[in-house]
Amino acid sequence: MIKTILLGSFILSSSFVFWMGLFRLSYHLLDSYFRRKKWQMSHHHIMNMCEAIVSGSQAIASSVCGVVVVLSCYHDVMWAVHPLASLYGLGASSYFIYDVVAMYEVYLSSLPEVPESFGKRVKGFVKRRTLLVLHHVAVSGFLFPVLVYRSGIGDFFVGCFFCVELSGPFTNMRVILSRLGLKNSRWYLVNGVAMILSFALCRVVVFPYMYLAYGGQYGLSILEVVQRIPLHCNIGCLLVLIPQLHWLRLMILGAVKMFSGKKLSESEEKID
Repeated sequence: MIKTILLGSFILSSSFVFWMGLFRLSYHLLDSYFRRKKWQMSHHHIMNMCEAIVSGSQAIASSVCGVVVVLSCYHDVMWAVHPLASLYGLGASSYFIYDVVAMYEVYLSSLPEVPESFGKRVKGFVKRRTLLVLHHVAVSGFLFPVLVYRSGIGDFFVGCFFCVELSGPFTNMRVILSRLGLKNSRWYLVNGVAMILSFALCRVVVFPYMYLAYGGQYGLSILEVVQRIPLHCNIGCLLVLIPQLHWLRLMILGAVKMFSGKKLSESEEKID
């Protein structure tokens, strides 16, 4: 048990350093590039793009790990084991901690005048990004530890949860395209369609898929699966699904707004 805790702590801390280092490196490279090209790019927009680059990178890594785990464990959704399920669960937990820090720094960079009081800065940040902060804290503080320390069962479902990040590259690419002034381009439109489709498939449809996969193995209907599995599993899935439905709704409303010729605000573009 002690070895497991020490290994988990090492992976958490080292992966946090990796994500934060990638964020800093991205800023250095982008800032240098825009200076050489003499592009007028604000500090806030560069920070925003750096956050999107790291977020998109994590989404790709999570999706690849998820697909590997799902394909390896599909034959037995409860008892098949793959080491990536636990290992990347720890790395992903540290990412959500990092991302709260990154979002806070991006928020500060957007202010014309940063409050001197730390309490006021945090209060303003939480007020602006309430749902995302709560989502990240819940995932890093509760969901991923449950996924990692789960007595070695259900790696298939852990892989499915990793796959929800498949829409991440598209949500973050939208931010980058916007900051580069390409809101009216064909790329922005194509990326938006891909974002909505991947988000609906991997963050919403994935939940009934997991119930169907479990039911298919044991010959149960979805209703019977709901009644059979532990209550905390149903509640956990529901708590994760609800914000996904909210964000999918915002994406669809944003698409309708774009097709009607209106522009999206910064808050409408950043959906994670």
